Amino acid sequence: MVDGLRWLVALEFYPTLPKGYVVPAKAEKAAGESSLVCQRMVIGGVRVDHEGGPWADCQPVDGAHDSSQSGGAGLWGLRDKGTAGSRLFVANVQAGVAYGMVNLSDGSRLKATATTVPGTSYRAFAVAITTGKTITSVDTYNTSHRRLTHDTSWR
Repeated sequence: MVDGLRWLVALEFYPTLPKGYVVPAKAEKAAGESSLVCQRMVIGGVRVDHEGGPWADCQPVDGAHDSSQSGGAGLWGLRDKGTAGSRLFVANVQAGVAYGMVNLSDGSRLKATATTVPGTSYRAFAVAITTGKTITSVDTYNTSHRRLTHDTSWR
């Protein structure tokens, strides 16, 4: 729950491009990209980026193990492009990351375990950020609790 609303982040993998999916003109499909990975985010029953259509939160990929999808992160919400209100922070991480720790401006910390889409190498962790709080840094850790990364670009 975040600000009294249920939230959800789900990763979906489609081994072949689903019927009805059209590669956006601005994201011209590269050679080998015949699969799709989607990051579905929901806050209070409303899908983030629902205005963009059913495939707005999806990216063409080259099969179940396309390494170009790891390392990205983002902050999304239903208002003001994720800069206000309840928001979701989602990080797409590499295999060695066991969990992430999101540090907030009020000193609190949010821990999230990285999960993998079965049969693929697509991994992510997600946390919900309440209204009025901001991220000061994001750290990732391995299974031995050794810090792997420290990112302060979210200030």
